[in-house]
Amino acid sequence: MRASSPPLVVLVLASLLGCAKQAPPPVYSAVNVALAQQGVVAVATRHVDGSITLCSGTLVAPNLVLTARHCVSRALTARPACDVHGASHNGEHLGEDDDPSAISVLVGDHVDPNVDEPRARATKTVRPTTQVLCDADVAFLVLDRDVDGVEIVPMRLGAPVGAGDVVVPMGFGGGTSGVVGTRAARSPSPVLVVGPGHNGSTGAVLGPHEFEVDGATCKGDSGGPAIDAHSGEIVGVVSRGASCFGEGNHVYTRVDAYAGLARDAFAAARTESTVRIARRTVPNE
Repeated sequence: MRASSPPLVVLVLASLLGCAKQAPPPVYSAVNVALAQQGVVAVATRHVDGSITLCSGTLVAPNLVLTARHCVSRALTARPACDVHGASHNGEHLGEDDDPSAISVLVGDHVDPNVDEPRARATKTVRPTTQVLCDADVAFLVLDRDVDGVEIVPMRLGAPVGAGDVVVPMGFGGGTSGVVGTRAARSPSPVLVVGPGHNGSTGAVLGPHEFEVDGATCKGDSGGPAIDAHSGEIVGVVSRGASCFGEGNHVYTRVDAYAGLARDAFAAARTESTVRIARRTVPNE
């Protein structure tokens, strides 16, 4: 009996220590990340010359998609030059908005905008008023119908992301396969720097509403979300980046910095939904 007493004391001490200092919350939730991935959609814009630009977005309401501003407005430059104040060093970056009716939303693990039938089309773009992408590369698309059967992903609008937080970038850039049009989640990536600031190691220059992640994002990922690896919430939107396979200098726009814009977008989406219901209920004359 005496031989069993010391382990008992150790267990009691361990229990007391556990009460004094709580274990940190888990960094990664596979369930929440997997659910968020089901809400990532493809955003395809057909231009007047017949070409199509494929971006990513996230369903944040049945008829509302969060994406990047550069995915829904015409670009005047391919390489925005920004400073830590969120100001442009090479003039305006954007021209007119693309016609919302030319923007479609596709769903699935793999999409081909040349052949796939859209699940919905945009009717309105809600975005910042500036024509500069620095610190403001975010937009919402109000859709002409609800996108049923697709996960609605929450945005973290009440608190910013912090340096050291772990996020999972997602989009239709194909992940490690590099096949554009394939929905994939990247490996969990730490947040390196939250703006305003400059990362001398990677060359990233961040405005007050931006943050940098370590993991790469590629063509097709633009507009896709950075998902908090624990909660499954959207904390940012892919804006710009360095090499597709390089580490660092991958810049996201914080969604919490645009909580007011999000409220406007939700209001516009509700209005669109109400109008559609009214149209269905008006008797034929």
